[in-house]
Amino acid sequence: MPMMKQMHFNVYWANLNPSVGREQAGHRPVLIISNDIENLMDIVTVIPITSRKPGRRIYPNEVLFTLNGKEAILLCHQVRTISKKRLERKITSLNRKLRQKVLDVLCMRFG
Repeated sequence: MPMMKQMHFNVYWANLNPSVGREQAGHRPVLIISNDIENLMDIVTVIPITSRKPGRRIYPNEVLFTLNGKEAILLCHQVRTISKKRLERKITSLNRKLRQKVLDVLCMRFG
């Protein structure tokens, strides 16, 4: 039986330092989007998350959602692969509706 390639859409705290240029940096939440097979390696593919500042526009390659009672933005244009050593603790998992929004944006981005 082949191994399932399921994505779990878990949000973790991660340390993204050091960064270069306009990459998201610092200690911040990230959404893990790699699948079960990729997650067997010592790396994961993530989308950085940033807090929404007042008046901040949401672009078509971003997803607005609520994280711990505050507006947050998934920066789907900054997908990157990081070492699992950068991950700290799990915060939450995305619900089915939000998972679909993320997939729609990623399909548009990589389409």
